[in-house]
Amino acid sequence: MNRLKSILFSFLVLAAWGCNTIIIKPWNGPHAIKSSDKIRVFLGKAESDLMVKSDGVIFVYDVNDLLIKRAYDHVSLDIRKLKAPIRFVADNPGLEYKGRKVRGEILLQPDKSGSFLVINRIPLEEYLFAVVPSEVPAGWPLEALKAQAICSRTYAVREILNKRNADYDVEATVNSQAYAGMDKENPKTTQAVRDTEGVLAIYDEDPIHMFFHSNSGGKTETPDQVWGGKRLPYLESVSSKFDEAGDNFVWKDILSQERMDSNLSSLGVGSVQSIQVLSRTPSGRVDLLEVIGKQGTSKIKGKEFRNLLGASVKSLRFGIKRDHEGFLIKGMGSGHGVGLSQWGSFGMAKQNYTYAEILRHYYQGIEFARITR
Repeated sequence: MNRLKSILFSFLVLAAWGCNTIIIKPWNGPHAIKSSDKIRVFLGKAESDLMVKSDGVIFVYDVNDLLIKRAYDHVSLDIRKLKAPIRFVADNPGLEYKGRKVRGEILLQPDKSGSFLVINRIPLEEYLFAVVPSEVPAGWPLEALKAQAICSRTYAVREILNKRNADYDVEATVNSQAYAGMDKENPKTTQAVRDTEGVLAIYDEDPIHMFFHSNSGGKTETPDQVWGGKRLPYLESVSSKFDEAGDNFVWKDILSQERMDSNLSSLGVGSVQSIQVLSRTPSGRVDLLEVIGKQGTSKIKGKEFRNLLGASVKSLRFGIKRDHEGFLIKGMGSGHGVGLSQWGSFGMAKQNYTYAEILRHYYQGIEFARITR
């Protein structure tokens, strides 16, 4: 009987909350990674002097893994004298580069431009210790933190699989996902990572495109409306009423005539007189606008308009009109609106939804699997 239980456990991990059962199967697909695999995080480029710090001994190895230097507290070097990759390892966890303290090791790797890429190579789960609290507040409910941990892990694994021939897998900025290093780590978010260790969201055995954003403003968007391409069955637009609990659920800003003229000068319409929304996506986001100026008119896609205006347009779920102070913009939500709404996740967790219920709401038809090898 005990052997039977062991066999069953090796195939399915069941976690129950009330009437809800979460089935987590092993993930052993042909493209699966090993649980011991590390992620490569791009920290920046070094073109001259470089300093790496630690609270203990730093070991420097060459491309053949031969120890070439041992130092205490810091290593300073002129990278222009380097001809091949080197790596830094600390005897105590934590290497610091440009004020960011990271786990794992730091690699210096030459690139085609003659500079060196600074790359943090770190076990995936330890990477998540810093990512989750960099993405959402550590004081959020545990189920929301678990949902974010699975989002961030799935995103990272997909990048690892897609970037095998690239110099690195992810960046340490929101171009990938936020990664502030060890100083951002928190016991609550570390617990969320450990409680979901190795768990991914998959569809047809593959890690999904795990897009997430701050606040959908009440309704999420489909990725094809934002980046083009084909529709994804697990990323349909869904209502997200719990966004009301969060920052930027509603917002407004007033842009002066001078700023509007400056930011939209590339359109060649002269001084902007009015802006009209011509069409919206099914989720209510701006698809196409017409900018009318003294010297002409121009039609512009909503996402291009947002890029030109910057942080004042927090999402494409907005309206705009001219008033006596300039141009009044009122909107809902923050971010591209695709996938999980982080503030929606917070609101659901406050209402006692589990991480699985949260994720299945934003990503339809997904399954959960754990990295097992």
